[in-house]
Amino acid sequence: MAATQNDFSDVQAVYLPIAAVVLAVVFAAFLFAVVRYRARDGRAAKPTREHNALEVAIALGLAAIVAVLVVVTFGVDDDEAKVAGRPVFRVDAVAFKWGWQFTYPGLPGVVDRTTDTAPPALHVPAGREVAVRLSTRDTTHAFWIPELRYKRDAWPDVAQTFALTFPAGQHLSGHCAQYCGLRHSDMVFTVQALGREDFAAWVARARGRRPGP
Repeated sequence: MAATQNDFSDVQAVYLPIAAVVLAVVFAAFLFAVVRYRARDGRAAKPTREHNALEVAIALGLAAIVAVLVVVTFGVDDDEAKVAGRPVFRVDAVAFKWGWQFTYPGLPGVVDRTTDTAPPALHVPAGREVAVRLSTRDTTHAFWIPELRYKRDAWPDVAQTFALTFPAGQHLSGHCAQYCGLRHSDMVFTVQALGREDFAAWVARARGRRPGP
């Protein structure tokens, strides 16, 4: 099963309440310490004391929070990584300084690539699993689509494959989320999630304008 926008929204729905509670507890403890132990006339500082039971309880609580977040996050990540052998639409995404190249194994010769005048458009069939094979030609980059709440780092000499499902009727924006050099801000792309007829029309046009050997 490919990860969808709802999957990552569900992950965010777990993270945000936990982050809000942790933030509230930290600020409450900070304000309590500032008010309760502020400097006052006639009051001398006292030696600090260890509270082993409290420290152990805090450590266990933090470990439990981390465990929950790890299980939730890697559960969704594992779902979108299990794409080998499935009949999905496949894209090879290659990052480089400073741009992107998208090729399609099922459409030989069709290429969407960054040019000197325009960013590339990644064309995908809407509502269908899309297996993206991500790699980089040089340094570390990142494949980031904010609307999907999805980011995957691209590491040198490492190719990784993950699956996503893109909603119909949406034109999404993509970015590199790792600072990779002076023209890092140029590493943008768009995602054109097309319905069946529109996608077939794009395939016909792309095949018609592909370069010769």
